[in-house]
Amino acid sequence: MKYAPFPLSTALRCLAVLTASLTAGTALSGCSSSEERDYALPRSLCGVSVDPDLLAPFLPPGEEVSTRQTTPNDGTKRCNVSVDGELALVAGRLWWEKTGSVVDVAAVHAQVNKGKVITGEEFLHSGTGAVGKVDGCTDTAHPDQALFTVVQVFASGRESSSTMKRLITEYTGQVQKGSDCT
Repeated sequence: MKYAPFPLSTALRCLAVLTASLTAGTALSGCSSSEERDYALPRSLCGVSVDPDLLAPFLPPGEEVSTRQTTPNDGTKRCNVSVDGELALVAGRLWWEKTGSVVDVAAVHAQVNKGKVITGEEFLHSGTGAVGKVDGCTDTAHPDQALFTVVQVFASGRESSSTMKRLITEYTGQVQKGSDCT
């Protein structure tokens, strides 16, 4: 079989089409991601270290992020994360009856409903929320209770089941290492 090169004009047309396709694809991929954040992703949720990449899918674009810890009762601490003044995510630690399960805790947290139980019965997660049970945690102020963690996403259209699974696992592990756990 004898080698027959493309005529120069055919080769140039192919190159032009390929270049135009790549340029259009690059431009469209840049336009489809309206994830511009003028703020740095938090590295902690009110003192509990987390990987910022695990928070990224749950926080909307915006100009400013803020965190604020609240204590609605003696056994609960919440970290409210807001973007441009709108509540986007809540991470919490709460003491619950020792015989309770992640399913029991999830039942009273709206963003966690219909979650999937994972890793035995220590974690439950959905695309917009999760619950974790902190192993080996005791507190003299709550002697008959176990410590649970909760993450809830309130930003509209922000969910990722696989990332939530990793976030609740990391968050619960960091809480277990922290001062709430003795």
